[in-house]
Amino acid sequence: MGQLRALQEELNKILSVGSEVKESHLWKEGLPARLQVYRNTVHGNAYDTLASDYPLTQKQFTEDEWFDVSVEFFKKNPPAFWELNGCVTGFPKFLKKKKVKTFISELAEYEITDLQAFIHTGIVKKGLGQTNPTVLTRVFQHQILQWVINEAPSTNPPPQKPEVLVFYRNAKHEGHIRRADPLLLLLLDHFSIPGACLEAAEPKRAKLLPQNKVPLERVLNELVDKDLILL
Repeated sequence: MGQLRALQEELNKILSVGSEVKESHLWKEGLPARLQVYRNTVHGNAYDTLASDYPLTQKQFTEDEWFDVSVEFFKKNPPAFWELNGCVTGFPKFLKKKKVKTFISELAEYEITDLQAFIHTGIVKKGLGQTNPTVLTRVFQHQILQWVINEAPSTNPPPQKPEVLVFYRNAKHEGHIRRADPLLLLLLDHFSIPGACLEAAEPKRAKLLPQNKVPLERVLNELVDKDLILL
């Protein structure tokens, strides 16, 4: 058992993305050619996952820049487990640390959040009596949504104006993103607790949004219709 574990650890060190291992105590005459084939496959899958999860972010770089960014990311963040989508979730934070333009790191955050909401394992069906469990809310410093709708042209960056977006998957297994206003956020938070009722939301609205006079029932009905709240 100990020998198997040692072999697994050595192979992980040799094959993992970002690895530059060229020799091993297990192969005194040099690494077998077949290991390079395996390494190319492992690395290719990782790089393909990064590109497929962040297609619009990739557009903000030249081909050479993207390759260098990808290599650096995996050297600093080698995949820790088998699910590759989960291994690239740290890419937006990596871009922030590299101090790329803020709207680029926000675009990466947008893309991974969209994916996370879509693949969320939460059950989405009418009658759960609470906020859709796949809902994810993000605050951006740029107008990201319309820019993405326009396919995020690198020559026309988004305006620098705060925007709050809600990402979720509906009961038909369709991913959706929409802008959020304070009243929408208040109701999503209120109904995140199973059994919450609309009447109990009114005191919260009066305290947090005293100038808001929009009928809560009208807003709730829209959120129920869009599967944001599952009543």
